[in-house]
Amino acid sequence: MTMAASPPVYERLAFPVITAVALMVLLLVPNSLSLNAQLVMLAALVVVVGLPHGALDPWLAEQAGLAQTKSRAFGFNVLYLLAAAVIVMIWMWLPVLSLAVFLGISAWHFSSDWQCDMGLPPRLAAGVLLLLMPIGFHPDNVAMLFAHLSGPGGHTLAQALALPPWLLMVGMLGLVVLAMWQRHWLTALEYLSLLLLAYVATPLVYFVLYFCALHSLRHLAGLFRRAPAVDRPRMWRMTLTYTVATVGLTAILWLLWSHLPLDTLILKLVFVGLAAVTVPHMILIAWARFKGVD
Repeated sequence: MTMAASPPVYERLAFPVITAVALMVLLLVPNSLSLNAQLVMLAALVVVVGLPHGALDPWLAEQAGLAQTKSRAFGFNVLYLLAAAVIVMIWMWLPVLSLAVFLGISAWHFSSDWQCDMGLPPRLAAGVLLLLMPIGFHPDNVAMLFAHLSGPGGHTLAQALALPPWLLMVGMLGLVVLAMWQRHWLTALEYLSLLLLAYVATPLVYFVLYFCALHSLRHLAGLFRRAPAVDRPRMWRMTLTYTVATVGLTAILWLLWSHLPLDTLILKLVFVGLAAVTVPHMILIAWARFKGVD
């Protein structure tokens, strides 16, 4: 498997098209999704579309030379689980710092969605802005969500990160113009879609559409597209197995946080769970790119 090439046009158009449909629905029927409905959508789509893109990490580890034998595969899975468990424990101990660090590493990780088109500075700016836009456009909403995740300190963190909306718009439009100037038309369309979606949609709807329809879909499709045909049936089985296993492991957190209100419980399960797997996932991606297999 070689280094990633630019995704095909139909794949690049998926997010703008889904965004356009979502925007029409949101503009025609505003406030149509209650918080509970958004939480159900968030949990369902993250499980069905979001988690599978990380469920292929064991296969990627094989390609990167980390899990080529049964013993090494076992060791990889154990270390992966230990890393995830450590992240959860740190979040419970230092929830506000953990949330801030999670936002930072997510910005870095999400910036890789445009590694084929944009240089490092502009794509890092895109990674930062795609997280800051919903905070600046919907500060009270995000402050409430952050408080669910990290207590009163989360509310304060959201207020600190709420940049003026005009500044966020200027920054994102600047990236749109830069992408157009460099003739990366599809990247410009994706940046514009992110801006419009962040402004119109609630933060939860914005996140789940970006995470599932752009980030996760791009990574998952890219792995299948570049993998040898003989590996693909096993990859589908691995995707299903590790997704189900990940959901099963969240039962531990469900029991741990069962005393919490349902909305807080779902938010913690989704975002703390994502934080737990993001760190080992990012380390593996970095190693795979160093080895030239992602």
